[in-house]
Amino acid sequence: MPGRQESKYVIPVYAMDDLRAAVAPYVRADNHRALQHSNIYEIRSIYFDSFDLKDYYEKHAGLQMRKKLRMRGYNTMTEESEVFLEIKWKNNLFISKDRTPIKYKDARAILAGGDLDNYFPYRKDFPQAREKASKFLFYLKRHSRVPLNLVTYTREAYIGKFNHSDRVTFDSHIRSMMYPGLDDLFEEERLRTFLDREFVLEYKSENPMPEWFKKIIRRFNLRKQAFSKYVRGIDAHYRAVGDCTKREIVSMSHY
Repeated sequence: MPGRQESKYVIPVYAMDDLRAAVAPYVRADNHRALQHSNIYEIRSIYFDSFDLKDYYEKHAGLQMRKKLRMRGYNTMTEESEVFLEIKWKNNLFISKDRTPIKYKDARAILAGGDLDNYFPYRKDFPQAREKASKFLFYLKRHSRVPLNLVTYTREAYIGKFNHSDRVTFDSHIRSMMYPGLDDLFEEERLRTFLDREFVLEYKSENPMPEWFKKIIRRFNLRKQAFSKYVRGIDAHYRAVGDCTKREIVSMSHY
């Protein structure tokens, strides 16, 4: 298959415990081995977009083939913090990612176009890291993308007991900040919460949705929604779509 399928549901926070209990017989905690062996952690992403918000408007237009560029980190910053350069691709119903790990302290030099041979290979388990980093830089420079929006949230992750391709996540306390600098990935004080009374339930898999999850959908009367944390993170700071102008972005961007 060309990728995985994702289904998203925006649900009131008061239903979280009941939903967690409903999925419990079919999943186990998806402990992130790089994040202190916990299935609950903070995800922090700086999204890059063009001055005219190309990726933002393509999502609003509902284009079936599109991409987003982001730098993603986890939890809190340390001297050895690792982050990932990601291109998230959407091809009709399918989602795929090009993911490249780098040292956070090297991010500015790499994104400025530094010699990649100085930074790769970095991890042996990512043999195509240099190639994917080069692809990220190509799309970054092609449309003059800059850091546009920082989105941070708490993720509670589970993996299917019967099929490890199945993944269920609860994303809550979603907050954002406009025009971050690269040094703001782990910022907290300036974030604005834009989803606090609801959370996002996601089901992701490379396989057809199993019957057990379909039963949960019917039981809780869930409605699949298109939900982009990046787009909602921008909308939270403006009265209406399109209030963000090119002049504002150029004058306020730190990159």
